Amino acid sequence: MMKKNRKKKPFLKRKFNKGRSKSRRRNAKLKIIPLGGLNEVGKNMMVFEYGNDIIIVDMGFEFPSEDMLGIDYVIPDVNYLEKNKKRIRGVIITHGHLDHTGGIPYILPKLGFPPVFGTKLTMGFIKKKIDEFKLDKFAKLNVINPDKPLKLGAFLLNFFRVVHSIPDPIGVIIDTPAGKIVHTGDFKFDDSPAGRQKKADIHKMKALRSQNVLALFSDSTNALKKGATMSEAEVQKALEDVFKKVNGRLIISSFSSLIGRIQQIIDLAQKYNRKVFVSGKSMIDNIAIAVQLGYLHYPKGLVKDIRKYKKVKDEQTLILTTGSQGESVSALTRISNNLHKNIKIKKGDTIVLSASPIIGNEKAIASVINNLCILGATVIHHQLMDVHTSGHGHQDDLKRMINYVRPKYLVPVHGEYFMRQGHALLAQEECGIPEDRTILIQNGDVLVAQKGKLEVSKQKIETKYILIDGSGEGTIGSRVQVDREIMSLNGALIVLIFVSRKSKKLKGDPNVISRGFIYMHETEEITTEVSKAAAKAFKKIMKQNPGANRRDIKKYIKQSVDKFTNSKLERRPLIIPLIVEV
Repeated sequence: MMKKNRKKKPFLKRKFNKGRSKSRRRNAKLKIIPLGGLNEVGKNMMVFEYGNDIIIVDMGFEFPSEDMLGIDYVIPDVNYLEKNKKRIRGVIITHGHLDHTGGIPYILPKLGFPPVFGTKLTMGFIKKKIDEFKLDKFAKLNVINPDKPLKLGAFLLNFFRVVHSIPDPIGVIIDTPAGKIVHTGDFKFDDSPAGRQKKADIHKMKALRSQNVLALFSDSTNALKKGATMSEAEVQKALEDVFKKVNGRLIISSFSSLIGRIQQIIDLAQKYNRKVFVSGKSMIDNIAIAVQLGYLHYPKGLVKDIRKYKKVKDEQTLILTTGSQGESVSALTRISNNLHKNIKIKKGDTIVLSASPIIGNEKAIASVINNLCILGATVIHHQLMDVHTSGHGHQDDLKRMINYVRPKYLVPVHGEYFMRQGHALLAQEECGIPEDRTILIQNGDVLVAQKGKLEVSKQKIETKYILIDGSGEGTIGSRVQVDREIMSLNGALIVLIFVSRKSKKLKGDPNVISRGFIYMHETEEITTEVSKAAAKAFKKIMKQNPGANRRDIKKYIKQSVDKFTNSKLERRPLIIPLIVEV
């Protein structure tokens, strides 16, 4: 599935490390720069820089907050890397979740397509996105063996398998002349991982305690949750209880990347004589990739596309779908709104949400659950039964990792500040790491490692929010976002000003169109006054400056109408003056 290199040198001898001689200066410093993943859950991306060499760990995106109107994703700001792209030796991806891979098709072209490295399933998911963006001719995708080292410039990389909520996740051991760094990626400890996932490389983690690890960069998502993360074996039991008790149709919604969970569900469907019908593009795509790469197994004919759903007895039907987060266009949301082409909810249906809410999605999920219940379904979620467990370690897991590695410094990553602060306190109080060796940093901070010490430098890299929607790329302060915010709060006014092509004088009163600004019973009175204000402003600027261009005229009219609406109604709509020559 990956690109085949024609007659290339053995994998580890490929020359991705130009400029390495400059990187071996004895007094060179190791710089570590998080461009994302701190003060948020998502858009994970961290830069490691030594001398003339740079490597990157992860390249994710974040789903937008409610105030980012019309935005699809938020990606890391890579302006610093664009200026230094010739020094980038490679990108290492720890696992296949979008908060670690989603930024790749947007960012790789900006950086000149440096080589990307990851495990087989991870690279399978990435290749799918690369193909969708028509970047397959440029991207250099490389599958790594977690048991073999990788040399990139001044960096010698080794890997250790961890357990997460997706197969093939890894942690990264980064050997540099300035010290050894361990980056956990996302992890938990589970002796019974879902599906046929491999167990964690505990022996590699334990071996690190004697290797003088300078710093451990560790996942902090669940740092405030006590105990250990519940095992997937418990989820298996809960799901089997559902299969035993439900006599009608069973609909299970989960993340499409939870390949282990999907394997559990398919195995149970086979055991309890249910045909599996799959709905949702990402679910269909990810199952196909996982099957092709050998991460998902089931008998031929057991799993089918929902479009092939025919009359099957309710007690023999299982529908596997996306939409556990209440996404507006997801299959489950369409089902809940009675808009799905193939599935109509009826009394006796049971829906299982085998996922926990991502922060910010609670309202959307509640709305979907309400709608499903109104239609007659019974809904089971993680608050009622143990039908989901996190892929991130709770406090006992985090302590276990620290005690295995025994680093000199701990740098909590992946999570909001309060989560990472909780991780730091845990390390101080229960793992014996001194307060001055638990370092809390922000996106754009620059950590410097030299002579066995790690400290935050005075240098700061700018990290703006880079916003992606169907129209392109922008920032929080962009005109588009400002206009959207104004419209969401106060609506819009379009002012059409008709001007004689010959005399440049007004032809009649300006026409005012209002949307979301005032209620109908006030419209005529207010728009008439706005029209008068716009006409007065046009006449005034043309008298004061007869040679004014269109841009200056519209700007003056906009300021005048804005002043009027603010003083009259204490509201500031988006004002769009348009000059039409007649």
